[in-house]
Amino acid sequence: MATVSATARNTGLMYQFAAKSMNGSASNNAMQGLIGGLSSSKENTAWSSISSAASTGLSYATAVASNRNSLSSVLSDYDAAKKQFTKEYDAAMGDLGKAANALKNTNFRVAPEGTSDEDAEKNTQAAVGAVQDFAKAYNETISFLKDNKDVSKRVAALGNSFNDASYFAKSLSTAGVSVKSNGELSVDTERLTKALKENPSSVEAVLGKGGFADRTAGKAENAQRQSDKMFPSVSSMLGSSVSEAKRMYSANTINRSMAYENVGTMLNMYF
Repeated sequence: MATVSATARNTGLMYQFAAKSMNGSASNNAMQGLIGGLSSSKENTAWSSISSAASTGLSYATAVASNRNSLSSVLSDYDAAKKQFTKEYDAAMGDLGKAANALKNTNFRVAPEGTSDEDAEKNTQAAVGAVQDFAKAYNETISFLKDNKDVSKRVAALGNSFNDASYFAKSLSTAGVSVKSNGELSVDTERLTKALKENPSSVEAVLGKGGFADRTAGKAENAQRQSDKMFPSVSSMLGSSVSEAKRMYSANTINRSMAYENVGTMLNMYF
């Protein structure tokens, strides 16, 4: 049995090592001093016990570190995907808004009285080009939203709100614009040109200010304001699990876990 002085000395060493261990800075000298003190009381299993504890703690730390690296990789990929989506989303909405505003402000009266044939032709080409640019941007936007509808409920809902051209198919057709089965627009330039020459005010009412382009410009602007809400955040998907994961995989938690295990092992040797 260890003497009172030996027990006191060993206990002091134990607390010294525990204090350093809890600070995450236990040195080899402290470990050697503790083992030396214990050997004086003939605790031959001390080193193997502490080695076992250290090994277990190291295994735990290694596993946690591995999981932490895996989690870090997943979050990195997630962040990259979000950035790519947001970049493409902003580009699509930006292009659509620009094309819609251009069409909304287009001069559809291509040949007012006194206009030369040359100017009338230029005006017609400009108006037709504006309609084609709008249709292209519109089609690319609804295609993008369809391709990414599973990203979030917001994206799916926005896609549905944009994919409503079929409701205006009859009026759009009078301006030479047809709606395909997939919701995309197709421009019949010959029919559009004829409508511009024969009834420009009707074309403007359908496509321009107060018409389909005006309506689409408003939706594109609203969509741009929601850009940061389209791709769900990690916290919105995992909730409180994010905070728990941060605590679990922090370096401080790993160090303390190993320290507690070392202290527990030493306490078991004494009591």
